[in-house]
Formats: sequence, structure tokens, C-alpha cells
Amino acid sequence: MKQTQKLEITLLNYFFLIAIAAMMIGVEFYFEMSKPDLIDKLCTNPTVITNTTDPALADDPPALSNLRNKIVVMFGVLTIVMAIVMMMFVKNITRPLQRTLDTAKLINDGDLSQVINIETHDEVGQLGIVINELTSNFQEIASSTSSMINAIELRIDELSKKLDDENPENAKQISLIKHELDSLRMFVDSFNLLETDVQE
Repeated sequence: MKQTQKLEITLLNYFFLIAIAAMMIGVEFYFEMSKPDLIDKLCTNPTVITNTTDPALADDPPALSNLRNKIVVMFGVLTIVMAIVMMMFVKNITRPLQRTLDTAKLINDGDLSQVINIETHDEVGQLGIVINELTSNFQEIASSTSSMINAIELRIDELSKKLDDENPENAKQISLIKHELDSLRMFVDSFNLLETDVQE
């Protein structure tokens, strides 16, 4: 079974739970309505009317009352099953997705120290692993860039000592390169990095 199909299977399981509950209620309702003596019971047991004209105070035939009670119980069971399935959906899919989204927003804002905790290995977990690997790659790029900036600054300092100090163009170019390197260093330093690489 491929890992990329786990979320799809989970969603299908939730759907089947609701479908099975609905089908069981439909079958029960069908058999209850198919009873041959139901129409006779409803027709031969007339509604007893009390002395009042209020229909709410009228007594229902026992067959109708039983049927109504079964319908209420069946829909109550269906509601409970749907509530359980929705809670499972929120717990296993919606909340992990929201946590992953919140962490991805912090990473997008430059906080590369964020790590997504991997709890499952379905598509949501795979997304978290990919974001963690992407964050680790960004950290490596930032660290490499910072090291290169230091090396370039050392070479520029050595080069500036060897060049003719009387030439103002050389000093201007060196100053311009140092300014650009400082801007690049500020950009790299704007990221909040982890001390170590991200582990899965």
C-alpha cells in the first residue's frame, strides 16, 4: 500500500461509516414500513379524540406511536455516528493540517528554527516531512552563504592591502563590494536558524 493513499483511505473509511449507519437505518425503516399489518393497524385503530378540540391532546394509534419512536431513535443513532465521524475527521486530519499550516507560515516569515512534529505517515505527515526537509535545505543555504561572505571579506581585505592605496577607484570598488556583502549578511542574519539540522 502506498503511503500517498493513506489519507484517501481514511476519508473513505469515514464515508463508509456514515453510509453504513444510513443504510442500516434505511433498511430498518423499509422493513418497518413493509409490515403487512401496519396499514390495518393504522386504519382499524382510530385516533381517540378527547373532549377537547386540540389535536395535540389526541392519542395516536400504538402502531403510529411505535413507528414515530423508531424513526426518532434511528435518526438519533445516525446523528451520533456522524458526530463521532466528524470528531475523528477533526482530530486526524483538520488539526494536523492546521498545525502544519501555522508552522509553514512561521517558516515563510523567516523563522527557520520551526520544526513540524510528524505524528502520522499519511499525506499530512508526508507534507510535514517535506516542509522540514525544505527548511533544513534553506538553513544549509543560509549557513553556506554566511561562510562564503566571511571568506570573500577576508580575500577583499587581503586584496585591498596589496592594491595601490593612491587609486581612488580601487577604494571605491572595494567599499561598494563590502557594502553589498554587508547587505547580504543582514539578509542571511534575518533568518532564525536552528543550531543543528532538522531531523525527521
